[in-house]
Amino acid sequence: MEDRPEVPKKSIFAVSALGLLMCGAAHAGIIGNGPPNQSGGSDLNSFLEADDFVIAATTAHVSQIKFWALQSSPADFAGSVDWAFYSDLAGFPNAAVVSGNASATSTATGNTTFGLDEFSYTLGVNASLAPGTYWLVLHNGPSNTLPATSFYWAWSNGDAGNSASLDLSAGPPWAGNSAELAFELTAANAPEPVSMSLVAGGTLAAWLLRRRAKGSKG
Repeated sequence: MEDRPEVPKKSIFAVSALGLLMCGAAHAGIIGNGPPNQSGGSDLNSFLEADDFVIAATTAHVSQIKFWALQSSPADFAGSVDWAFYSDLAGFPNAAVVSGNASATSTATGNTTFGLDEFSYTLGVNASLAPGTYWLVLHNGPSNTLPATSFYWAWSNGDAGNSASLDLSAGPPWAGNSAELAFELTAANAPEPVSMSLVAGGTLAAWLLRRRAKGSKG
């Protein structure tokens, strides 16, 4: 009988581990317009403010929202943020896909705009968004309240863009603004279907290697 070299067990484990690694791979990324450029801001007290973004290729799991606000003092923050991701209809927010209210961590940036201090806010969320165009919608505190403070969603570009406002006193429709709002979404892509086939292939390869190893001992 022809002698066959025994396949080391570590080779079997390596193939399986590679398949599992491919399955769990998720590419983290930042979606949004980035930080403000001290050009102005949009009222987050009397309005719902929104800016659009695109999820490309695969479903994205959004875990954090970061935005920047202009305030006269830290007390202008209502203590929580109403947030939502809206679908898109003809270039305007359509309907909420997922929403919530969350507390937020604020940090003074040291910048000022028109006499207002700039703060960054981060809040944790849990939202899965399929590929498409969406709108990030924010409000200072619950949307059924209109705080009598100075709290503006800072612009990343005050000269051009595609943001929108909804007057909470007057109601629809949304009005378009020629500005970009400053925000960043932390997102991770879900594993692609091909990754699952790689796992199956890795498992099959491990099984074949194990059979071959046993056969060489017979």
